[in-house]
Amino acid sequence: MAKKICVIKTSLRLNSNSDQLADAFIQSAKESGNDVIEISLKDKKIAFCKGCLSCQKLGHCVIDDDANIITEKIKQADVVVWATPIYYYEMSGQMKVMIDRANSLYTSNYQFRDVYLLSTAAENE
Repeated sequence: MAKKICVIKTSLRLNSNSDQLADAFIQSAKESGNDVIEISLKDKKIAFCKGCLSCQKLGHCVIDDDANIITEKIKQADVVVWATPIYYYEMSGQMKVMIDRANSLYTSNYQFRDVYLLSTAAENE
């Protein structure tokens, strides 16, 4: 059975290693008959979470920017895939901010049950 997969690319670098990894995943997912939506955080306007928790009551963030649109796409997906470069042994800052802003999903009836992390890093050790 085909699944609706939401792939979120978090690197701001054009043709980054994590984007290339995500592209390979997307190609395979499509070839397997799945419906894939691809979102890049590059050029998106996503403000920092204010921690007001209004999203828990409203079902969406009070900040009106691209994060609300992205969160709604995540909510409708069967599978969510995050692709990130690893900076200083951690996910990208853009990914962390987007996860914080998707806090409205906590109290919602989101569809996804599977979440995957695709990451790339350069380390000599």
